[in-house]
Amino acid sequence: KKLYYRKVLEAKIVLGEKLILSLDTEFIENESEDVSKQDCELNAAKRILERINKNYPRLRICIQGDGLYAAESMMEICDGNKWKYIFTQKEGRQRALAEAFEYIKRVDGAKEKDHICAEDGKAVYENDVDEVAGKTSKMNVFEYTYEDADGEKKRFQWVTNIRLIEYNIEEMVLSGRGRWKIENKGFNEQKNGIYDIEHLNSKNYNAIKNHYLITQIADIIMRLYLSWSPVLKKIGESIKNTSSRLLESFRRHTVTDEDVSYIKRRTSVYLE
Repeated sequence: KKLYYRKVLEAKIVLGEKLILSLDTEFIENESEDVSKQDCELNAAKRILERINKNYPRLRICIQGDGLYAAESMMEICDGNKWKYIFTQKEGRQRALAEAFEYIKRVDGAKEKDHICAEDGKAVYENDVDEVAGKTSKMNVFEYTYEDADGEKKRFQWVTNIRLIEYNIEEMVLSGRGRWKIENKGFNEQKNGIYDIEHLNSKNYNAIKNHYLITQIADIIMRLYLSWSPVLKKIGESIKNTSSRLLESFRRHTVTDEDVSYIKRRTSVYLE
């Protein structure tokens, strides 16, 4: 049995607790079959970040990513664009940084704060770890540990260019763990929910990409619609019925010149 698949990198923007929208898409693909080096997720990330910086110059951004993105090249991009970042820190990705942080905890004593977050855990943090690790990019490290209901110890660690202080460390831990909002509300629902986006819809690669992009547009419209309408929240209508009614409204309601001229103007959207 042979399995073929295509990779795509998706940038999501977190606008609220339950509102996660697609911001940009970059397909991971080679320009031709005779390339010397395969395209990869990091190269795709560099392309998509360059486009986001160009298209949203006034947007204040904090990039969140898993351990793959905790590379100095990504940090330099964030610093150059005056963005903040919070990346998951894995020992295998930034070994010198991990060793420097452990040294600071053992010898100098990193800062600590107990009884934070819902699990009543402990945060340990230190600024300027890059100086000890011999790095050129700004790297502040913080970790969070707690025991779950079964007594098992859980530990998470992140690297950031945001200055860590006692008054923001709990917010930083919540922000670092908030990446799972993107995984659950952004990717998981598209893969395993009503869109079933991993299902093979065509053997034509361009058709596959078009289907994927149209799915992102449909998801944006649906999420904005559900977030905006308080009536839908009260009646608890199923997603399937809501989708059918929304599709029917597109069929029945003609787009006028006035509608088009309205969307060209700068406007603000307020969501509950």
